[in-house]
Amino acid sequence: MKGLPIVSIVGRQNVGKSTLFNAVLRAQSAITENTPGVTRDVLQKLVEKEEFKTPFYLCDTPGLDIENLDEINTEILEIAFEHLRNSDLIIHVMDHKDLRPYDHKLVALLKKDEILSQIPVLSLVNKVDTDQDEYELEPFYQMGINEIVPISAIGRRNFTLLYDKINFLLPTYKKKPDDPYCRIAIIGKPNSGKSSLLNTFLGYKRAVVSEVPGTTRDSVHSQFMFNEKKLEIIDTAGIRRKSKGGESLEFYSYKRTLFALGEADIVILLIDALKGFGEFDKKIFSEIQEMGKPMILAVNKWDAVADKESNSWKNYQERLFFRMSILKERPVLSLSATEKLRTHKLLETCVELYEKSQKKLTTRALNNWLSKWSGKNKVQKASNRPPKVFYATQISQVPFKILFFVNDSKLFPSNILSFFRKNIVSEFGLEGLSVELELRNRSDSKDKEKEGKE
Repeated sequence: MKGLPIVSIVGRQNVGKSTLFNAVLRAQSAITENTPGVTRDVLQKLVEKEEFKTPFYLCDTPGLDIENLDEINTEILEIAFEHLRNSDLIIHVMDHKDLRPYDHKLVALLKKDEILSQIPVLSLVNKVDTDQDEYELEPFYQMGINEIVPISAIGRRNFTLLYDKINFLLPTYKKKPDDPYCRIAIIGKPNSGKSSLLNTFLGYKRAVVSEVPGTTRDSVHSQFMFNEKKLEIIDTAGIRRKSKGGESLEFYSYKRTLFALGEADIVILLIDALKGFGEFDKKIFSEIQEMGKPMILAVNKWDAVADKESNSWKNYQERLFFRMSILKERPVLSLSATEKLRTHKLLETCVELYEKSQKKLTTRALNNWLSKWSGKNKVQKASNRPPKVFYATQISQVPFKILFFVNDSKLFPSNILSFFRKNIVSEFGLEGLSVELELRNRSDSKDKEKEGKE
């Protein structure tokens, strides 16, 4: 279990840190008393639950607002802060009914400390027991906090959202210095030019290039430097229709291709310009879309297209968009792997798209946008009971997913969701990404929390 992420619960005394610790573990592991300073050591427990994307160590730290700093108390604080600086996620707990100067001091410290400021912080306002309490969070936002989740540790209120946010902020693994900046998978039907494109990227013949479909049976991993960034290219085995005999080699090539997709940060879907975007390309695209991977559609062998005119590429794109309209929202490039036509541009687009996909939009930024935008849009006037979004927060990067807490999901047909999505993409510079919106009825969320308590 070495190398697992460390999640540390921090806050002043008696705000409910140990109660939260036990509630997440669903066990009485920490002593909870209404007496300040009960937790003296850092408690650490392994969390392995299906609700979380990866196992992690959850740690309960002592209250940091210890007065009367004698030798023992000073050592307690030193150990606690040293532990915090080695954490991968800090959960800062405050009391909804008792905001104190030390809460402000700790927020400032988490922002200004050279090491702590580099660690993501999820701020929880505990003891939010009623609907009305959720509307009384302004004093906490005024502290300049970007991520606030109102909860009740005793009542397990809003724990579904809490787990979503832990998953979102928790790193799956720690990058080593020699890890690539990003991993790019080249995928497509056999003979679309995947291995030729790999060789062009590398500048030498790394993969076998052949006119025989299916020459590449396994995935080839290669690393190289591009604009001072180390990139890893994964040239995947060509996907083709499964034969009636169910050729096992072809089956495993397909499985390895799907595995390579899972490893990739960015996917290049390569098609042959002369053959166009066929039904099987649509199936490949659906696999990528289902995983939520950022994708570029690269039209290879553009040099071989005869009788090109000034509007040939525009007309070609229009035919692509007619076949699958969602491609309008993805980067589409024409290129020639053998002639090195726009291959540099393709890599630039890969890096740009990867950097967009790594964005973590703060809850504060999303809700500021929501409050300004919702009052101006025409959606609110669409019916007697307009769709209303109470709260928005990002809960994953791949797929890039934003959660809306709404009054009634039935009031959000596809055209209204598309309207919201396009405005979010435009506001936060997410062009080219597959941005998903998940709706959660506020009443449904509360029902689930009640079920969890029973």
